Amino acid sequence: MGYIVEQFVSKNGRKPVMEFILEQDEDTREWLLSGIRQLGLNNGMIRNQNLETKHIRNKIFELKFKKLAVRILFSYHPVKRKIILLLHGVVKKRDALKPSDISVAEERYSIVKESGLV
Repeated sequence: MGYIVEQFVSKNGRKPVMEFILEQDEDTREWLLSGIRQLGLNNGMIRNQNLETKHIRNKIFELKFKKLAVRILFSYHPVKRKIILLLHGVVKKRDALKPSDISVAEERYSIVKESGLV
């Protein structure tokens, strides 16, 4: 059975990862949505020819699309079991993620941990 994949939802109701996905072209959107489904089915651990998950820092992981310069940063929910929480989407233009992108994901994780928002 896999994990449930949920999105971070801000206090004002925004879903930044879905907004990021919708900003992409149709082919990229399809890749992203398919990768996110696989993330849930594989309990957050993927390593194949198209996708890879990798620990970034603290509680933050990335879903790496090998054929795209796109990353989805995620974490496991701090309270609820078997839930993956999508935190931030980014177009990666260089080898390393920007520290500011990692900080955004960590801040959103902290908000969820402190308030229970999902």
